Amino acid sequence: MIRHRKKSRKIRGRKTGRGSGKRARGAGNRGGRGKAGINKRAGHRKTMLIKYPELSSREKGFKSVKQKHNFHPKAINVGDLDKLANKLGNEIDLTKLGYGKLLGSGKVKNKITVKVNSFTETAKNKIESAGGKIISG
Repeated sequence: MIRHRKKSRKIRGRKTGRGSGKRARGAGNRGGRGKAGINKRAGHRKTMLIKYPELSSREKGFKSVKQKHNFHPKAINVGDLDKLANKLGNEIDLTKLGYGKLLGSGKVKNKITVKVNSFTETAKNKIESAGGKIISG
């Protein structure tokens, strides 16, 4: 007895008017992959762009860091202030140095006056316990 493998019946009757299936395999037959070709002609996809404006090429790109609303300021720790005090003196203006926030990690040995926009409670306590003060601004 000879056993024959059944013929595959998957693709039968599934031709979409393109003739041979080999011809229509690549993405070039579809005009590209994804959203390719949307802005190539003036009117052939205008209705699609009106319905879905996010497909327009003007919507693409990225926003710079300056435009982001959740921009975090540059921070410095209390432990680094002693090094700065050796170079700049006991009055340190962190806003001129480009720092926006003072954090409370580290130890303070010197009596320092610090001007900064924002600071944490632990940073304030450590500077005041060393005999210094913080000026917000």
